[in-house]
Amino acid sequence: MTTPAAPEPTEPPKPEKPGPGPGQAPEEPVQPPIEPPASAVRPGGEPGPDSLPEPGAPAADERFPQYPPPPPLPPEAYPTYTGGQGYEYGGYGAPPVRRRNGMGVAALVLGIVGFVLGPCSILAIVFGRIGLNRVARGEATNRGVAQAGFVLGIVTLLLWILGLILVANQR
Repeated sequence: MTTPAAPEPTEPPKPEKPGPGPGQAPEEPVQPPIEPPASAVRPGGEPGPDSLPEPGAPAADERFPQYPPPPPLPPEAYPTYTGGQGYEYGGYGAPPVRRRNGMGVAALVLGIVGFVLGPCSILAIVFGRIGLNRVARGEATNRGVAQAGFVLGIVTLLLWILGLILVANQR
């Protein structure tokens, strides 16, 4: 059994306009209005008639082919966030104070240099005392170094004073 074929659509007949009558001038053809190009800016950002698809143009889906989505990436392609704790500060509160051990080290170095240059021993005593105060407040951790610089500063200062006294008595 066969199905009957659908009839082909036919265009309806256009009514013929009667030509100009006797004594009438022929009609001029009507031209459509000129539209600005699509790149023209309209006030208020309204879309113009150029942004609409033309009646005979294919739809947006027909103009551009639809490609399948890309395959998923393998799990080892990018590291994932594990939701860790972030910076470890030991719970709530302020981060720990940065240790400032410079004064103790400077006191030790100046205490050693004080054997050669006497005035450096005075700086070794001052820096050693500042370093010991920082250790007492918990800002530094090098108590032994600061104490050694402080003691060396005292020893070298006493040796320089004794040396100056002996040199002065020999003259």
